[in-house]
Order: sequence, then C-alpha cells, then structure tokens
Amino acid sequence: MSFRMFVYYCAIAGAWSGFLGWGFQAILPLPSGEGYGSIVLRTCIQGTLLGLAIAFGLSLLDAAFNVSLRQLGKVLMRVFAAVVVGVFAGLFGSFIGGSLYYLAQQLSGSEARVFSEIAFIIGWTIVGFLIGFSICFFEVLVGLVTRKDFGGAARKFIKCVIGGTIGGILGGIVSSVMQFFGSLVFSGADPTRIWTPTALGFIAIGACIGLLVGLAQIILKEAWIKVEAGFRPGRELLISKERTSIGRAEASDIGLFGDSGVEKTHANIVLEGGRYFLEDLQTPGGSFVNDQKVVGKAPLKTGDLIRVGKSVLQFNERAKRND
Repeated sequence: MSFRMFVYYCAIAGAWSGFLGWGFQAILPLPSGEGYGSIVLRTCIQGTLLGLAIAFGLSLLDAAFNVSLRQLGKVLMRVFAAVVVGVFAGLFGSFIGGSLYYLAQQLSGSEARVFSEIAFIIGWTIVGFLIGFSICFFEVLVGLVTRKDFGGAARKFIKCVIGGTIGGILGGIVSSVMQFFGSLVFSGADPTRIWTPTALGFIAIGACIGLLVGLAQIILKEAWIKVEAGFRPGRELLISKERTSIGRAEASDIGLFGDSGVEKTHANIVLEGGRYFLEDLQTPGGSFVNDQKVVGKAPLKTGDLIRVGKSVLQFNERAKRND
C-alpha cells in the first residue's frame, strides 16, 4: 500500500480499536465510587482494555505493512509481543492517571477541575508512549538478542514513541473536551456512565495515537522503495534495516512473488557508512541500477531505478546525496 493509505489505515485502525476497547469496558460492571480504590480500579480497567485493543489493531496493521502475511508466524509473534506491552501500557498509564486524578479531586473549586483534566491527559500520554513502543517491541527485542539491525529497530522505536506520545496528548485533550461537553449536555448525570461522550473519547484517543504513530514513521523515514513494475505495483515500502533483502522467498523484506526472473534471494539493499548500496547476490539474471549491471555493489541515490527480473523498484531517501 502507499504511505498515504498506511497513515489513513493507522487512524482508522486506531479509531475502531478505541471503539472496541470502549465496548469491552461498557459491558463490565465498573465501580462507580469516588474513593481512591474505585477511581483507580475503574481507570485501570478502562485503560487496560483500551491499550490491549489499540496495540492489537496497530501492531497487526504495522505487521501487514512491513512483513508479508505469508510469514504468519512472524506476524503473530509481533502482534503478541505488542499486545503484552499494550496491556501493560494501559494498566500503568491509567494507574498513574487515576492516582493523579484522585489527588486532584482533593482540591477545591476550579483547581480540582483543571488538575483533574491534566491528570487525565498525563495518563493517556503515558499510554500513548508505551503503545508506540509496543509496535516496535518485537523488532527491538530481536535486534538486542541477535545483535543484527538494532540500529533500524532503534530508529523505528524513536519514531513510534514520538508519534504515540503526541497522539496520546492530542487524544487525551480531545477526549477530555468531549467529556466536558458531555457533562454539560447530561448535567446531573455521571458522565462516565453516558455512552456517547465516553465512546467518542475512546475513539478519539485511538484515532490520534494511530494517526500520529503512522504519520511519524512516514515523516521521519530515511529511505524507501516504490514498486514501479512487478508484484503489487504502486506499493511503497520503508527501508529501516541495515540489510534489506529482495527476492521471491517468503522471508524476503521486499517480496517480488510471481517473477520467474527473480531468485529466491536475489539482492540486498545495504546501509554502509551512511550510504545505501545495491548488492547483487551473484544471480544468473543479474541486478541493474538505471540499466547498468551491478557487479558486487553499486551506490544508490534518490530516483535510481533498480531492476531485478521483470520487476522495477524506485529508490528514494530523505536527503539527496551528491556524488
């Protein structure tokens, strides 16, 4: 899929995940008291369910974007790791937010209202930060264990947590505004028991986190490939690893399935010394950059056309390099 569609689907997946998280908590008998235990338990249940749902939705979409769905085992491992962190994200963030909310309620007048909203936003900011981390948790863990491509995983970590944190802040603000207007419209009723503002608030939090996590990855991208001809033309793929494989094998980072002229492992895009190179793996048909056959490695720059078999890929990077 294109980057524009990826960001769009991130926002949609986040919104639906937020709605799903709200649906789970709506059917549970949440405590309604205003004591410390009731407030923290209520917020922890809500936060945990929301964190689980958003982490599941966004990690599944991210895996589908970056990994071939033919690699089902890897997709499931990435999603499972993200869900585990997402549950912790919701639990920890909502515990902090709920505790601060209770302390704010001990104040009087307008101070209680202001600090309660600040506590609410702080809680969702923490949740957003950790959900951003959940999306790249599996890659960071693999990089630490194998000591391969950790640089790429670290760069993705920075992008995801930046997006998640900003999304958590914006989502918390939007949700807080909706809760405020909900309390005005339904004055005299407990706003946490009115479905519409609470549901819209959860949707807003999910949509903002999803949108910003996706947007941060695209805005801060270093290099990417666009498929001009071959398997699923028009799709765009981020290059975040130090060695990105091209081939027909299911484990290939850039899969060019159905092209008989492409070997199972045909070529690599390699990051060395801050520059990208195309490395041909001594294939019978060869690899070409701008119709020039690659012998060993060839440097890449923005706009270069990579041809392997009948497939054509356009290479791009954020900053143009002058040869």
